[in-house]
Amino acid sequence: MSKPVLSRSPRIIQSVFVLLLLALFACLSTFLVTMGAQIYRNTVDSADTNNNSRIMTAVVRSAVWAEDGGDVEIEHFDELGITTLTIVNEYDGEKYYKRLYCAVDPDPLDGAPRSCLWESFNSEETEFRIDSGETICELNAFEPTIEDGMLKVDLESPNGTKSTIRIALRTGGAGK
Repeated sequence: MSKPVLSRSPRIIQSVFVLLLLALFACLSTFLVTMGAQIYRNTVDSADTNNNSRIMTAVVRSAVWAEDGGDVEIEHFDELGITTLTIVNEYDGEKYYKRLYCAVDPDPLDGAPRSCLWESFNSEETEFRIDSGETICELNAFEPTIEDGMLKVDLESPNGTKSTIRIALRTGGAGK
């Protein structure tokens, strides 16, 4: 009778050893997948932050470089509480105003009000309203100034990163 017990004992040990190896493999696999997901999440968050910073500076630079043939000026709308970078151009005898400004989005898609960079394009006859433009990206601060033909725009992203853009204006009509 003792023979059958001895012959079963190595099989039980082998089975337990195989099950322990499978359990260890499953735990390590789960750990690696979790670590990979966390690294991926951090990479995506970092890319979003960098994209937001690039977008906010690229929009301002592109707007000024594309429209610098017109009159570049800073407008203060005290009743609205905003300052705009305004580029005035004339098309077919009518003046058009392209404005870049920072304002709170009153009706965001996700339901949480947030401060955004806006772009507005209006004719001279259209009264400027904050919500008449399109939101470009999230932005905490937008402070344009013009001194001696040099445009300086201080920007602050939602994560607190500050950027400064300096552009020498090509036109003589800049600086109101």
